[in-house]
Amino acid sequence: MTTSSTATAAAPAAPASGLRGRKRERTRHAIAEAAFRLFADEGFDAVTLTRIAAAADVAPATVFTHYASKEDIFFGRRLEFEPGIAEAVRGAATGAELVERLRSACTEAFGTILAADSLPQARTFSRILLDSPSLRRSYLPLARERRDQLLSVLLERAGERAADAGVRDELETFASLAGAVRELGFDALHAALAAGEPAGSVFEAATAALDRGYGRLVRAYGDAPFLEAA
Repeated sequence: MTTSSTATAAAPAAPASGLRGRKRERTRHAIAEAAFRLFADEGFDAVTLTRIAAAADVAPATVFTHYASKEDIFFGRRLEFEPGIAEAVRGAATGAELVERLRSACTEAFGTILAADSLPQARTFSRILLDSPSLRRSYLPLARERRDQLLSVLLERAGERAADAGVRDELETFASLAGAVRELGFDALHAALAAGEPAGSVFEAATAALDRGYGRLVRAYGDAPFLEAA
């Protein structure tokens, strides 16, 4: 089963400025807080947008002003916890270094999620996610989005070589495999969080899954010429 990081089906809104912007952000935050309380108490699938509006003391139309769907609310903080894929790729010279930097980016994301001020919300997020088949289905486009993001940066990094169909195929395969490894790490993270394991044990389980997967990628792609920086 593949699951997401603590995170959004759409990017967070731009930082607000001025009185109107601050009011908008307060309303957006109140909706998200009310939604998560309901999701935690009753399960994601049982909660309606109308009930979220009532719990947040706003009109249903106000909810739609800020969020497109329940999934949008649930994944609304995704970009705060996403690994820095573009930065990792652009800073690597070889395939082995690229894999290591991708692994490190995920590890850093785990540390952010498991920080003391994020941990309670992360546990709630993981429990709600694993209990909802519809949320797990809605995650699939997010996984494809991350794979496509990685592929785009890899193609940019390859320079003129990206015009070669064979190189593009190899990069697409690598992006898919690297994305699958990332999801294995987050699967382990969410399972351990939902089970109530201590933060240290959660981190160990998640990083062990990453190490196994990325270790195989290093052996397979560490010396691959098409992964060398142009």
